[in-house]
Amino acid sequence: MTPSRRDVLALVGATTAATAGVAGSATISAQEDTDDLPAYSQWLTIEDGGLEFVVLDWADLEDEAQRELEEAGPDEAVPAEYEADPMVAPVSNGMLAAYFTVGLDLAQYRLGRLVDEAAFESTVEELLLVNDVLIVTGAIDPAEIDDELTAEPAADFLRQMERTDEIGDYDVYTPIDEAADAVIAVSSDAIVFVDSDALEDDTDPMARLETTIAVTAGDVDRATEVSDVVAWLVETAGDGDAVVGQYGDRIVADANGGVTDVRFEGFEDADGVITSFTAEDAETGTGEFAAIVDDPDEDELEALLGSSADERSVDIDENRVTAAGTWREVNGTVTE
Repeated sequence: MTPSRRDVLALVGATTAATAGVAGSATISAQEDTDDLPAYSQWLTIEDGGLEFVVLDWADLEDEAQRELEEAGPDEAVPAEYEADPMVAPVSNGMLAAYFTVGLDLAQYRLGRLVDEAAFESTVEELLLVNDVLIVTGAIDPAEIDDELTAEPAADFLRQMERTDEIGDYDVYTPIDEAADAVIAVSSDAIVFVDSDALEDDTDPMARLETTIAVTAGDVDRATEVSDVVAWLVETAGDGDAVVGQYGDRIVADANGGVTDVRFEGFEDADGVITSFTAEDAETGTGEFAAIVDDPDEDELEALLGSSADERSVDIDENRVTAAGTWREVNGTVTE
C-alpha cells in the first residue's frame, strides 16, 4: 500500500514537522545577508526582466519518489486535493517538467536515460531548469557523454552532434544536421542543454548558453545579486529537495509557456513567488513558501496556502507572504 503516483510527486518533501512561518521586514534592503543562499543560486540569472526556475535534488530524492517519476506520464493531473494549493501543485508540475526535459528532450541526443544509474557511469546530483535551459549537475564523465553525443544515428529520431567550441571548462557540441538548432555544453561537473524550441523566437541558443555558463562562473551578475526580491525569496523558501520559483515577467500560467503556474487567486500581481519541498522519508513532507504581493488579501491567502496540509502556518507582513506546512502520509490516504 503506497500513496498514488502523483501523491508521491506532490508530496515528495518528507521531513520533520517544521511549521513555523518566516516573517521578514516590510521593505527589502540590498544590505540583507544572502551568504547562506543554496548552491543552485549560482545558476540563476534574469533574462528579459524575469526568472523562472525548477530545482530537483535528484541525489536526495527517496527511491520511491524516483520510481514514481519514472512511471509518471507528462500529462498526468495533480490530485484534486492538491491542485488548489500553491505550496504543492507548482512543485509537482515543476518536478515533472525537469524530469521529462531530460527523458524526452535529451533522448534524441542519447542522453535520455542520464538519471538512470544503470545506464551511465556519470552520476546526477541535481536537475535544474532555468529560463528554459536544462542544467544537469553531478560527477560527469565528459568522454562518456562525448561518445553518446557524437555516435552515428541508429534511428531516424536520433541526432548526431560534434564538438565545435569550448567555453571555459566546457566542451560545446552542436548538431551536424543544420536543421536542428540546439547546443550542449559538457564539463566534469555539469551538462547544459539549450534547445531553440524552448526559447523565444529571437533568442539564440548559443548566446543563452554563454550567459548560463558565465553566470555560474561569476562573470555575469546572478539574479540574487541584481534583485533583492529574488535574493529574499530564495533565502526564505528556496532550500529544498524540489524548488520552483518565478519572478518578474516570468510569472505566467503554464498554458502560456511557463514550466508551471504560480498565479493562484491572490497572487495574480505578485512580484515573485517561490515554493519548495524537502524529502526525508515516505510518510511526512514539509514545504515552505514565500512571495512578494502588493496589498495581499490576508484572509484569502491564509485560507489558500497549505490548504491540503495536516499542519500549516501563514505569516503576512505588509507585502511579504510566507508559509510553512507539514503533510503526513498524504493526509492518511493510501491507494494500491
